[in-house]
Amino acid sequence: MGPRDLRDQVCIVGVGDTPQGAIPDKTGDELAIDAAKAALLDCGLQKDDIDGLFVQRSYGGQGDYLKVGLMLGLNPRVGGAIDGSGATGCYMIQHAALLLHAGMANYVLLVYGTNQKTNRNRFGEALLEEHAPYGAFNPSLPFAFAFRRHMHLYGTTEEQLATVALTQRKHALLNPKAAQRTPLILDDYLSARYVVWPLRLFDYCYITDGGHAFVLTTAERAKDLRKPPVYLRGIGRQEAFRAYETPDLVMQSFQQKAVAKMVFDMAGVGVKDIQALYVQDAYSPAVLAALENYGFCPQGESGRWIQGGRIALGGELPVNVNGGQLSETYMVGWQNTCDAVRQLRGECGPRQIKDVELLMCTYTGGLREHAGALILRR
Repeated sequence: MGPRDLRDQVCIVGVGDTPQGAIPDKTGDELAIDAAKAALLDCGLQKDDIDGLFVQRSYGGQGDYLKVGLMLGLNPRVGGAIDGSGATGCYMIQHAALLLHAGMANYVLLVYGTNQKTNRNRFGEALLEEHAPYGAFNPSLPFAFAFRRHMHLYGTTEEQLATVALTQRKHALLNPKAAQRTPLILDDYLSARYVVWPLRLFDYCYITDGGHAFVLTTAERAKDLRKPPVYLRGIGRQEAFRAYETPDLVMQSFQQKAVAKMVFDMAGVGVKDIQALYVQDAYSPAVLAALENYGFCPQGESGRWIQGGRIALGGELPVNVNGGQLSETYMVGWQNTCDAVRQLRGECGPRQIKDVELLMCTYTGGLREHAGALILRR
């Protein structure tokens, strides 16, 4: 079996999420359970229908596969914990799709929950062993260095980068689920403090508590469920465990370019067919990198390419119409997948993309060691 044999054979049939913000009265596992229940309700399945379970561990140390399974009261045939950092949601979808297509499961539940805001998680701790001796305590450093290199090589400006944050905030203002719903203008962006130069405060994701979950099944079984199925058209992943050593690999990511070839080949489509893009944007340069590496614009041109409303709702390629992680919430890409499914169902109200049939979600994890992408169709 090759990747193309999986095209349109598996569907996302249920999505669920929780409120996002500070939720001090719930643990990350409890938020994961709430999201799972919402996803089951969304597709009309009962918990006893689920025979596959995958759980992502949160940065706060919650999300234990055994504990979440016990709390849900499940007895799955297949499952486990997968860790690809910010690409984990994509990796789980890939695993679930393979299991479903092979007949090893009928309905697979994927869950993630975190109380990272309440816990005040320190995301830089993962860097201490390798980077602290050099004074690097912030996980955004590779992005800051890489964007500075992009500025030097291609003339990209801070004002051009601001377009990412400003556009996504406009999208968030239309999204009642978004945690950041205060208008943001260029003066606000430029007057904000640098966190790691040349990245400013609004170039960073917004941390909240919350949970997300998906239910997947085969295309045949999806016909009998409550909501219109969203088909997995293409998916790919690539690891690069030494990516953090060279800032150029953060923006000029060979792993993203490899994934682009995989996912477009499996889907049988090209960049011109994609009507909207979701990017796992822990930091705003991630959007520029994705546009270049997945082939939406030439290398080095992303700063100029995104001007003039091109990535805004109603533009040539709307990007992160939920507000992304800069303005909706930082849920390591899960919230983007959830929103993508709702877009293809036509459930997004004033920010609904007209006649959308095909969109793409891209994911990165760690210090760019992990990359994944999927193409979904209605």
